[in-house]
Amino acid sequence: MSETTTKGLIVTIDGPSGAGKSTVARMLAKALHYTYIDTGAMYRGVAVAYAKAGKPGDLEGFLKELDIEFDFRGDTSVTLHGEDISGRIREPEISLLASNLSQNRVVREYLWAIQREMGKKGGIVLEGRDTGSVVFPDAEVKFYLDADLSERARRRHLELASKGAAPDSVTVETEMAERDRNDSGRDIAPLVIPEGAVRVDTSGIDAKQVTDIMLRHISGKGRKG
Repeated sequence: MSETTTKGLIVTIDGPSGAGKSTVARMLAKALHYTYIDTGAMYRGVAVAYAKAGKPGDLEGFLKELDIEFDFRGDTSVTLHGEDISGRIREPEISLLASNLSQNRVVREYLWAIQREMGKKGGIVLEGRDTGSVVFPDAEVKFYLDADLSERARRRHLELASKGAAPDSVTVETEMAERDRNDSGRDIAPLVIPEGAVRVDTSGIDAKQVTDIMLRHISGKGRKG
């Protein structure tokens, strides 16, 4: 058995907001007995910290003093200076702020370093917008999930409504379209289909069906870890 197989694979899942990445990544990680890393939560956590700090202009200084912790055991937990901010990271305005901050190389390099450290031993499933294209371009298994904008907006609206924080559905779709433009058009690590990634259209199918498709692909490689 090879060293890579012994330590476990690095599996990346990229795609736009609302494509089902988080749910599927959790299910896939559980099926593989891997650690799930929600990279989007990391950017949103930094966005919450940035907003609470009054949006300082000196990002390097801000990040140097930042005391933020990410715990991906069980439900995603983000702690800022000892305060649990997990509930704030999914708010629509934080999502947009995270998208804007993600266009800054200083912020991205700060989080890339943390993500690579988390994943250096393998046995992980990461999801985000640049996990297979930039963070781990040599990952053994890469996926790209996508779905129609209306479908993605519907899912996000339901998610926010379940937490009692949903704007109207038109606003959700408008903000999601703006997020798409920001993510795909940014100069640094734009959202792309990573080289070698398997594209899965999640429109009209549920998370279990998507996970099964991905597991079959991994099984077909004969390397589950």
